[in-house]
Amino acid sequence: MSAARQQDPLKSDAPDRSDRIFSDQNLWYFRTREGDEIGPFRYRSEAESNLDRFMQQLKEKLQPR
Repeated sequence: MSAARQQDPLKSDAPDRSDRIFSDQNLWYFRTREGDEIGPFRYRSEAESNLDRFMQQLKEKLQPR
C-alpha cells in the first residue's frame, strides 16, 4: 500500500462493521460511509452478508485493471 493511501483520513473514519449494522422495528439494515441505509433485511446475518458483498464490490471497482 502506498504511503499516501496509508495516511488516507477516510480510512480511519470508516466505522467498524458492527457499527454499520443496526435494527429498526425488527428489521436489519447497514449504513454506508456516505450515510445511506441499505435494507431492510429480515435477519442480522442477511445484513452482514450483504454488507460483506457490498464492500467486496467496492474493492473490485477500486482495483486497477
